[in-house]
Parts: sequence; structure tokens; C-alpha cells
Amino acid sequence: MFKKISLVALMAVVFANCDIKETNSSSCPVIIGVSTTAVTGPVEAAVNETVNLEVSYKTKASCGSFSSFYKNPSVEPLIDIITVNTVYDACACDEVESIKTQNYAFKKSEAGVYIVKFKKTNEDFIEHTITVQ
Repeated sequence: MFKKISLVALMAVVFANCDIKETNSSSCPVIIGVSTTAVTGPVEAAVNETVNLEVSYKTKASCGSFSSFYKNPSVEPLIDIITVNTVYDACACDEVESIKTQNYAFKKSEAGVYIVKFKKTNEDFIEHTITVQ
């Protein structure tokens, strides 16, 4: 009898600690890095001036939307490596790709020739050079 009561008490504690909600939603959001297809924008900027680069990227037409630009770690101070992150609903998404655009704000506090590398794949990039004076 003690074992049954202990088991019931243990189950009550376990389920009391779970946040079980019925949302009737089949949404499964996933953030994923996608391929950049083109980059356009100014090639010169002043120190502390923000310039916008128009970045085109592949996404799934019915469910993909822009999430963020992720600046990857780089050992070279004059090179920025950028990944375009998008949000998908992994549970309800078709495989039809489309091209979308988003502006990337570039700003540097020191003069120099900077290379902004946007990922096409893990090893292939689209490069955009900006001279900051």
C-alpha cells in the first residue's frame, strides 16, 4: 500500500512541475541560416556613418520570414562574416523557394577598407567591399 501511495505522490509532483498546455497549434518554429544570393549598396562611407546594403536571400515562400543577421566570429578586424537567419514553421512548410531582400546596416568607427562577406554556403561567400574614410 505504501508503494502505491508513494508512486501516486511522485507522479503528482512530476506532473505538477510540467507546464502542459493544449494550444491546438501545429507550429514548430525553427531558425535557420540561409543562402545569400546578392548584395548591393554603397562602396564608400564616412567614419560612424550607417550605410544600408540590400541583401537578397533564399527562403521558403509560404512560411519563411527574416529573423536576423548573425555576425560570425572573425579573426580579422577588417572582415565581417554575416549569416542571414530566417524563421520557418518546420511542421507546415512547403519546399517552394523564393528570393526576399532585407537591408543590412553597416557602420564602422575607424577608417579602413572593410570586406563584408555574406554566406552563400558554409565555405562560399558573396563579398562587398566598403572603404570607410
